Amino acid sequence: MITDILNIRWQDVIDIILTAILIYQLLLLLRGTQGIQILAGILILLLAYWGARRLDFFTLEWILESFVKSLLLIAIILFQSDIRRMLSRVGRRAIFPAGYSEPKILEEIANATDSLAKQKIGGLFVLKRQGKLRDIIEGGIRLDATVSCELLLTLFWPNSPTHDGAVIISGDQILAAGCVLPLSNRPDLDKALGTRHRAGLGVTEHSDAIAIIISEERGQVSLAQEGRLTMNLSRTQLLHNLNEIFTKNESTNTGWYEKISRLFEKK
Repeated sequence: MITDILNIRWQDVIDIILTAILIYQLLLLLRGTQGIQILAGILILLLAYWGARRLDFFTLEWILESFVKSLLLIAIILFQSDIRRMLSRVGRRAIFPAGYSEPKILEEIANATDSLAKQKIGGLFVLKRQGKLRDIIEGGIRLDATVSCELLLTLFWPNSPTHDGAVIISGDQILAAGCVLPLSNRPDLDKALGTRHRAGLGVTEHSDAIAIIISEERGQVSLAQEGRLTMNLSRTQLLHNLNEIFTKNESTNTGWYEKISRLFEKK
C-alpha cells in the first residue's frame, strides 16, 4: 500500500485533480435543479445493482443490468438541458469578458429596476454575455440605443408596445425591446411564479445571460442566473450581485469583443 503511494506518477496526480474538478463542476451545475435528485436516484440504483451481484440475487441483477447498460443513453436524455448549459459554459469560460465593467451601466439598470418595482410596473431585463441571442433579438424591436434609466423606464411604461416583452442589453447598449423569451418548463418551479419569471429563468437555462425580473403584482425584484432564481432583492443587493457577476472576471481594456459581437448581431 505504502509502496503504491510512493510510486504514484505526476500524471496520476493531474488525473485525480481533473476528475475532482469535473465532479465538482457537475455538482455545481446541478445544484438547485431537479437534476441533482435524478442523479441521486441513479446512484441508488447503481448501488442496488452492486449489492444484487454481491448477494447473488439473479433476477434483480438481470433487471438492473439492463438498466445499467442503457445508463449513458438515459443520462443524456434526462440531463440534456443541463449538458447543453454545461457545454455552453465551458465554451465561453472567461475567454471574452462581458463588457459591463463601467459602473454607471449597472447603476442605470439598478435605478430603473428599483423605480419600476416601487411603482409595481412589471419588467424584464436580459443582460447578454457571450451566448448568442440573435433569434430573440430579431423577434423584438431593434433599438441599438445607449443604456439609460429613463429609456428603460419608457420601454416598460404601461400600454407601451414593448411593455410585455423583454429588453436585451449588451454592455452599454440596449439592443432590442419587446422580445419574446423561451419559458422554463421545470416542473419543480413554484406555481405562484408568473410568465415573466418563467421567461427570465428560461433564457438563463438556454444561454449564459442574466435576467432581472420585476413583479407587477408584488413589486419584487428577482435575479435569474444559470436557471437559478434569487428573489426579493433590494436595489443595493441587486447592484452588489451584478457587480459580483460582471466585474470580478472582467478587465477594462477588452470592450472590443462586445463591439465586434454587435456588428455580427446586426446581420
